[in-house]
Amino acid sequence: MDSEEVEEKHSTENSNDLQSNSLTLHPEKAVFEDKDSPVTTEKPDLFEHPIKELKARLKKIKQDSAENIPELNDEHAQQIKQKFRDYETLKKELKALEINITTDSELLSNYFQKFQTHKNAIAMGTISLIEVEEVLDILHNLEYLLHHIDNAKTFTDMEGMTKIVSPCLNGTNNEIKAEALRLLGAAVQSNPQVQLKALENDLVQKILYILSTNTKLEVKSRCLFALSALIRQFPAAQKVWIDHGGVEIFGKILVDDQLQVQIKVMKLINDLIIERQNIEEITDAKQRQMRETAYAAADIEKKVLIYEYCKHLSNLMVKSVKEEVSDELINDEFLEIISESMTTITPICINQFRETKDELLPAVKRLSNSYQILNVLVEKLQTVENNRDEL
Repeated sequence: MDSEEVEEKHSTENSNDLQSNSLTLHPEKAVFEDKDSPVTTEKPDLFEHPIKELKARLKKIKQDSAENIPELNDEHAQQIKQKFRDYETLKKELKALEINITTDSELLSNYFQKFQTHKNAIAMGTISLIEVEEVLDILHNLEYLLHHIDNAKTFTDMEGMTKIVSPCLNGTNNEIKAEALRLLGAAVQSNPQVQLKALENDLVQKILYILSTNTKLEVKSRCLFALSALIRQFPAAQKVWIDHGGVEIFGKILVDDQLQVQIKVMKLINDLIIERQNIEEITDAKQRQMRETAYAAADIEKKVLIYEYCKHLSNLMVKSVKEEVSDELINDEFLEIISESMTTITPICINQFRETKDELLPAVKRLSNSYQILNVLVEKLQTVENNRDEL
């Protein structure tokens, strides 16, 4: 016979054997009985008794078990009590550990209520030193919460711009103003809905007013931080900034102000110019047209020429290189920022730069060996000058 037929025959025989075997349940294991062994048909004793009798037996087992529990002497019982606490003790300890979980919305509401107690004192200029510390703590905590986009939206929905930010900016305390400006910057940063609400509450105008009238370095720096966060990537806010003399105020800062403030001004103008340059890189024609239309209303290129921002920037470069500013004020960051700003804005300001080329070009060349970015600026200026001579 073939091997396959032999395997098939054995498989059939084994199947018949399994069918003839009986399965007997054993407390420890389950085995197949031999087919020659007598099949057990008796039921276990457990099933021969009625239910009531089984219940009675179980009850008796429990009673016997309880009676056989050894009694503990007092010393042993005391040791056990020391190791384990009873239920009532545990309840008291757990209750003492209960923590009230407060949502961010509830925290915002609490800070709003606390601030209202100081609102009149801020407006009247009669706020005490203790109250100033309390207000600063409130603003600091709010600023921490508003870094979360959803919390910033909730803050706006709760009229935080009118109830907290504006009163602080309208007050006379510079510490509170600076902290409120930082709070505003945190709220509007990369948050279009909050930016729009701030714009509707005339906060661009208020920031520009403080920037042009306040003399404190910290306040002016915070003004530029909040303004930068508010108008970046937001053409409507940029138009308001321009319409209320923003470029003119920035130009005056380049003429005479602290170095730190001048750096922030140059950085912001530089970023706004780059925003417009990046529009040309948009491949979708419809989207590019929409962006161009939005930015056309805020014609910053025209304004930097009208308010002589280019001239102020060029004069600042010459002045810095000639060391007309004291040595402790000049630093590498300042020279790099002004060089980068001039490189970015050259396509707009080339005619104004040409008017001061006799002083500007030698000044730039003096620094070009130390700063690679100045080499780019030198090349641009020379290229434009050569093209003009050819014409």
